[in-house]
Amino acid sequence: MPGHVAASPEPAGATAAVTGLILAGGRGSRLGGIDKGLLELDGEPLVQTVVRRLAGQVGTLLLSANRNLDRYRALGFEPLTDGAYPDAGPLAGLRAGLLACATPWLLAAPCDMPFLPVDLGQRLLRAAAFDDPRARVPFDGQSHHYTCLLLPRTALAQVEAGLESGRRSVRELLHAIGWIGVDFAASGPHAFSNLNTPADLAALAHPAEPP
Repeated sequence: MPGHVAASPEPAGATAAVTGLILAGGRGSRLGGIDKGLLELDGEPLVQTVVRRLAGQVGTLLLSANRNLDRYRALGFEPLTDGAYPDAGPLAGLRAGLLACATPWLLAAPCDMPFLPVDLGQRLLRAAAFDDPRARVPFDGQSHHYTCLLLPRTALAQVEAGLESGRRSVRELLHAIGWIGVDFAASGPHAFSNLNTPADLAALAHPAEPP
């Protein structure tokens, strides 16, 4: 169970205490195996939209992927891969990010959330004491978004334990390390919209309300 759903304070500026990680290693099985990060929204790859949302709020921005590596390099990344745990889902991407992380905190987000709040990292970071080791997960008023989270770098051991044991869901990781939910309901209905089907892509291109 999470801790309290914390009220988000006013946003702060970008912080060097946080490394960003875009998770682009999904199989895209509900999209016929398409690499979601490279799907285009308004004429550019989805991952580039996420880059713009995150870049101003982290000191360094990383990307984890396990295919189309040359295409991600062409976009300016040197993709992180985790050969020790291929096809192990987001936990493998988190492990790769934590191994490369040189800051106390890692802000992870999927490559298919193009309307993320531009103050996401700061609000998650400020939701509890800086040295509180619990993960922080956004809550949109209805659901928690478990693959969009702020993790302490010290969570690496629990991530590796989950991968080794076969308990590879992010929720199980959060149960192991402890977590709190952070209220982002005021960020609007599209802040954490993501892409799982072709219909989702059409909806993201023409949201009912501006994000």
